[in-house]
Amino acid sequence: MMPVPRYNKVPSIKVGLSIEEAVKIMASQQSFVLQVINDKGEPVGWLNCLDILKTIIEDSAVVKIKEKSIEKLICPINEEDYLNVFGELSDISRWAEKRGHRLPYFTTTEGNAGILSVSGLLQEALEERDKERELREEAQLHFERINYIHEELEKALANLFIDPNVIVKLKSIVEYQDEYDLSTGKIKITGVIKEGTYLHVVNMLRLLAELWEQGLLELGVINKETLVNATIFHDLGKVQPPLKIGEVVDPKEAFEPGKYHAFRSALIAKNVYHLDKNVVQLIKYHHHTEEELPPDFPDGLLPMHRLFRLIDGLSAGITRRGSKVNLTVKGTIVQVKEESIHPDYNRCIEIDLCRKKVGDEAREETC
Repeated sequence: MMPVPRYNKVPSIKVGLSIEEAVKIMASQQSFVLQVINDKGEPVGWLNCLDILKTIIEDSAVVKIKEKSIEKLICPINEEDYLNVFGELSDISRWAEKRGHRLPYFTTTEGNAGILSVSGLLQEALEERDKERELREEAQLHFERINYIHEELEKALANLFIDPNVIVKLKSIVEYQDEYDLSTGKIKITGVIKEGTYLHVVNMLRLLAELWEQGLLELGVINKETLVNATIFHDLGKVQPPLKIGEVVDPKEAFEPGKYHAFRSALIAKNVYHLDKNVVQLIKYHHHTEEELPPDFPDGLLPMHRLFRLIDGLSAGITRRGSKVNLTVKGTIVQVKEESIHPDYNRCIEIDLCRKKVGDEAREETC
């Protein structure tokens, strides 16, 4: 690739030459300015065309020249003279390059004329470069942070279990991306997320970690170990139908009710892994609304049940649609702002973990 020239050479003129000779050089070299040199070839100053014009105008001996019409001196505007000066820097650069040594004056379709500002264009290019550099650095930091978090979560999950088959099982369950047709009630499969349930669990753990950082554990009604174990095991009994991208199905027929896999997962947690009864209860009823809970459901578990269902739904949005979630903890209240590529899923809600919901109702969506 040829290097991009940083400048066009300015012609030189010896200090003893006449104005006529200077004008001829300017005209032939298409230059507004000349560098003046001495007999040794050393630069001693600049000669500006505006100073020459001023001298000519002030000279009374050139009256006839001053009275002549400019009509014969006008260069017609050609198509190549037009420039979108507010366009991309790369387009402006190509335009200037095509003009070669000709002066960088231009006109616009609106009739505005101008001369390109080298300093202005250079400053804009530097600002664009700095922005691009900042974005690259930010992206690199974000990438490194994601890698670090993923590695730490992998280690944490591996250390949580004596039986590595739990992770293997979670990674074997896919999740689906889909588009819902309101008129038919059917969905079209648009994507298959490999290791989808595992990613769903990881996203739930990330959300919980964010809440821990904001002091949610200071509430006596929230137990970290209970929620972490419930998160890891809550979808272990899930069964997904084998669907392909482009397939259109009725979700009520293709997918089993969520309560089925919740019950199976609870049995696995209880009978195979012998988990705490509170963990089993949260898993068993994570697809039940609060109104559907049985009378013997412990009141002390209600705050964690509310939180678990909230995090489950938010993680579903992150995993399936790449939603952005912002969480804020204020005492017993969790404020949620969810932004999705599908505007229908955008929401701002508040949930008081000790007194049910405040504000908008949370959408029933869990994995």
